[in-house]
Amino acid sequence: MHQLITKIGKGQRGVKDLSWDEAKQAARDLIEGNATPYQTGAFLMAMRIKLEGVTELASFTAATRGYVAPINIPAGFNVVDVPVYAEKHNTYHACLPAAIVAASAGATILFHGTDNPTVSSDLPRVLAKLGIPVALQGQELVAELQQQGFAYLDLALYHPPLAKLLALREQLGAQNLFHQVARLLNPVRAHSQVVGVAHPPYLEKIPEVVNMIGGRRLLVFQGVEGFPELSMTTLTTMRELRDNRVTPLSLKPEDVRLPPGSFQHMAVAPQPTHSSEHASPKEIPALEAEMIHRTLRNEAHPLVPSLRSGQAGHARDRFRDWVVYNAAMFLYAAGRAHSIAEGVPLAQKALESGAAAQKLADLASPPAPLGDSGQTAAMNPPSPQPPDQVRGKLSPSTGEGVSQYKAVHA
Repeated sequence: MHQLITKIGKGQRGVKDLSWDEAKQAARDLIEGNATPYQTGAFLMAMRIKLEGVTELASFTAATRGYVAPINIPAGFNVVDVPVYAEKHNTYHACLPAAIVAASAGATILFHGTDNPTVSSDLPRVLAKLGIPVALQGQELVAELQQQGFAYLDLALYHPPLAKLLALREQLGAQNLFHQVARLLNPVRAHSQVVGVAHPPYLEKIPEVVNMIGGRRLLVFQGVEGFPELSMTTLTTMRELRDNRVTPLSLKPEDVRLPPGSFQHMAVAPQPTHSSEHASPKEIPALEAEMIHRTLRNEAHPLVPSLRSGQAGHARDRFRDWVVYNAAMFLYAAGRAHSIAEGVPLAQKALESGAAAQKLADLASPPAPLGDSGQTAAMNPPSPQPPDQVRGKLSPSTGEGVSQYKAVHA
């Protein structure tokens, strides 16, 4: 590992990218715990400063995928893969109600992410407040996708070593290359992916990486706080991968006949709980869940309480427009609309007809019982297991690294 650290950490003049095999070996050392904590930290921070090359990121993703079997879904079942690994500090999770609206209009969407204790309102906590399952695995997850068109997969349940590497963010003070790997993990190997990034260089790299490792269709863009969310306030720069071809795109709300909004319409604002009190950070997930409920039911809600009453309705409408905007994007990614503009009236209809509200109610209901156990086992194992090509068994970590996995692909 020290030789690999030297290669990527020599500074601007001497730094070099790792080869495919070198990146693969580095991934194995980090995932299996063969690197010491010092080496792990040094490697991840050196790579963050250098930034991953296309070959490096593709190799790291391929190697990381090799530790767990992909989740098997029925042939021809079109799922949109949506990774949610960014950090929300200032804005609401518009992607969540947008995905529910899109699911009510016929899309099938899989979110995958992990708990984030560094923020006051991470997505799993909001999902839990809504009553949507956050611990589905195996056939239960597949059944939820088939029956409801939306499901959330906890990375810590599906790929524990990768989740541990992401958790190093608390100690290192910054995200690391494995946050990009998680965005490209694609647990069900969906034909369509929607990826939000925070840093412009990844707009160019990620389509090449996805194409290199066999992806078919991708929308990647600079999202709100790095989330897979189109902004209501600024022009969104995008790249679309389709049929081995990358197309640069840019989009703003006016392009799809939606009025623009301001940052205030997306921002988390202090919410009054009593006449003279404001919500604490612990209360934000519940308040956000209530706002999602009211938005999907087309009910009034005090999105921005500090505004005068004449402006509050305008703010509410702009948040609804933000949800519609992103639901239209998901519908396009799912192949339910030929363009994002065509998806807008479909999303609006889902809200106005009550279909979106009903979808939220269905998602919060207990999942239907599983079918025949033989069918369950054939479609997907009840918990993540290494693929058949993996040699050996999993063994406990020695404490030197972050993982307990001790087996890899050939």
